[in-house]
Amino acid sequence: MEEFIGGGRSPQTNKQCRVVFYHNLSPDSADQTASAELMKRRDKNTADVYGVQLIAVYVDHAYLTQTERPAFEKMLADARNGQFDFIITKSIERFAPTAEDTVQAIEELLSQPKPVRVIFESERLDSNIIHSIVPILRGCCT
Repeated sequence: MEEFIGGGRSPQTNKQCRVVFYHNLSPDSADQTASAELMKRRDKNTADVYGVQLIAVYVDHAYLTQTERPAFEKMLADARNGQFDFIITKSIERFAPTAEDTVQAIEELLSQPKPVRVIFESERLDSNIIHSIVPILRGCCT
């Protein structure tokens, strides 16, 4: 994650980066409330380690394919309002309900007057990378 947020920046510059975390918890989790609280604590520690400003932690309690994700929608609305610079999430598969929804969200976030980047921790990917390969994939698979 450092290469996406902190790579080559001074600690002072990092402090100016405003980040949020997004989690989509499976409903089969034994105690989602405890899980969500542990994640929020972990997210605060992660922000402290990278020296960035933690703006919010958004948590949905949903199945992977469930389309109702109020925290996700609130996060997108806050992004449209320029409230943060980065979204950090665990993995691509837990970000949006479908692959196409993920691509659409990335395209919208990167098209903002001040683009918002998404970092997918498990895959060690940045939305800029995904955005650059999607046209290639769409062109070769049509």
